[in-house]
Amino acid sequence: MIRAEHTFDLPVPPGEAFARLSDPARDPEWQSACVATRLLDGPARAGGRYEITFQLIGKRMTFTVEISEYEPGLSSRFHVLDGPFHYVGTYAYTEHPDGTTGVHWTFDVDPGDYFGVMPQSLVKKLLVSQVKKDSGKLAADLRGAAVSRRGRS
Repeated sequence: MIRAEHTFDLPVPPGEAFARLSDPARDPEWQSACVATRLLDGPARAGGRYEITFQLIGKRMTFTVEISEYEPGLSSRFHVLDGPFHYVGTYAYTEHPDGTTGVHWTFDVDPGDYFGVMPQSLVKKLLVSQVKKDSGKLAADLRGAAVSRRGRS
């Protein structure tokens, strides 16, 4: 089992950060490895399921995932029901005094032999690197959107 984790800040309140990160339908907007998502049971909620497809290191992977925890502005948790390997992910949201949000992401994955002889340490590094890059781009996009809104006011 590999545990990957990363903490990052988003320049929006926790409710807005949650709406962006914890709704699987929005994953392709900010996760560069996410090719597609499809909600299977209506809007995102605890107990809801979705299908998600990733393209990572030359492999296309599709999973059926269940949202096991969905507390707007606070936390979300999801786990694989079916796919090439098992993973569990969480997002925990903390409001900063200035109204922005700290996000703590964890990802526990058991890739088995899916990635062949690739060392687990390299899989972990790849996962964290991808989330750092994607969350950094998301934060920059959200800052740009805020500046644009203020410019129109």
